[in-house]
Amino acid sequence: MLKKNNEITLDGRSLTLGQLEALSNQNMRIARAAHTFDAVKSARSAVEVTMSSGTTAYGVTTSVGAFKDCKVTDEVELEFNQRLLRAHFFAIGEPIRPEIVRAAIAVRVNSALTGQAGVQPDLLDALINIYHADVIPEVRPLGSLGCADLGLMGQIGAALIGEGYAYYDGIRMPAKEALNKAGLKPYTPKSKEGLSLVSSNATSVASASLLLGKAFRLFYLSVAVLGASSAGFAASRQPWRSAAYHKDGLTPNLAQFALDSFAKDCWTDPKRVHDPLSFRCSMQVHGTMLETLVYTGQIARETINSSDDNPIVLDGELITSGHSLPQRLTLALETLLLNVAHLSRSSLNRVLALGKRELTGLSRNLTPRDGAVLAFGPPVKQAVDLFASIIDQSSPASLVNVTVADGMEDEETFLPLVTRKLEAQLDYWGKLLAHEAFVARQAVYLRGEEPLLKGLAGEVIACLSNELPPIDDDRLYSDDFIAAERLLTDMDWIEDMAAKYPFPTWEEGRT
Repeated sequence: MLKKNNEITLDGRSLTLGQLEALSNQNMRIARAAHTFDAVKSARSAVEVTMSSGTTAYGVTTSVGAFKDCKVTDEVELEFNQRLLRAHFFAIGEPIRPEIVRAAIAVRVNSALTGQAGVQPDLLDALINIYHADVIPEVRPLGSLGCADLGLMGQIGAALIGEGYAYYDGIRMPAKEALNKAGLKPYTPKSKEGLSLVSSNATSVASASLLLGKAFRLFYLSVAVLGASSAGFAASRQPWRSAAYHKDGLTPNLAQFALDSFAKDCWTDPKRVHDPLSFRCSMQVHGTMLETLVYTGQIARETINSSDDNPIVLDGELITSGHSLPQRLTLALETLLLNVAHLSRSSLNRVLALGKRELTGLSRNLTPRDGAVLAFGPPVKQAVDLFASIIDQSSPASLVNVTVADGMEDEETFLPLVTRKLEAQLDYWGKLLAHEAFVARQAVYLRGEEPLLKGLAGEVIACLSNELPPIDDDRLYSDDFIAAERLLTDMDWIEDMAAKYPFPTWEEGRT
């Protein structure tokens, strides 16, 4: 897959997470690899052969769901495919972000280029045309059990035929009006194309893939903040050396990165025999998260480059498939939710440890004047609330089971629900990391060691110091925490840090 200027070539096989993230932005263009044209036409021929031979094929010569035994004749083919889109226009909730819709369109096009969807080339052209015109179908999030995003993809399909709603130039309007303003005509879906538009996990897969990009960046931030907390606590680096030595998944890679990126950060040698486990075991907790991120990224890449259609075209034959169940991706994301929760627990424990005089040798709650200034005593409740909110999002959803469609659909993953949990969790996590960093900065200030931090930990402290003064007296702290989050979770700042302190394992995992 090639990227030239603002154009990305899709071939159904090699779309990367970074490229999909780029495609989620406005003003990108999609091209189709030349060799995919024959694959798409060949797959379409297999559908037409099935129809002409009278062979029974789900959603092609039959209806769907509970009505799978009802035949669809040639005379009602066009009407059936349009009604199929209307019947699956049922998702509700606040509309999802345009970036996700753009990415979902790209995923649906890319998966069809595998030559297994059996759609007309004209359908892919129609999808690419609305993408290029930035006609954004209004898609709402509540309407999928995680075995094809029926209610969500139905809203993309409806907009394509000029029904439902869409955004053009950022303004919501009837989809037909949006197409007209963009100089496009409503598409008329042919046999199987109504099913191919709705029976896909493209919206959830796109959302999960974009969230992974954010998760990777926040993970990098979490390591940087760990360094700042270690400096404020005067934590020992010996456990990092030990972690770099032992064979333990990707933990040695992470530990070596910590040793290298914090090498120029000089802080007080600890006088403790042992640090609390939230410091001493940080490489093991973070390393496990890194491994989960890399693994989940691999699965997401495989998912955006495979067809989840049912039925699919395989070896020139239209056959039934169970690949619409995104089991691997869902369970990997649920493991990611647990890892974020564990990292957050460590983060909270470090916040608590930094406020303990008997551990740090600094004043209680990092106050500049004991008893006169409360400092981080009351605000610690915010960190606990954030941690509880993160834990609340980590419970698995995939084991919920409800049988629908007259007994035919008795497996689901609830992937859309899992992605909603991850989105909320990452938002809370960014806030908790900002809280920890703000606390760490105060500890460093009280030690008077800010000028000695010239590595990645120092970058975190400097980022905050540019805008936030240290605590010399109690003040309205909400503004501080909000500013800390804005500064540290800025994706451009994180990318700048990643360029200055490169971490190859992290970089490779998110491509």
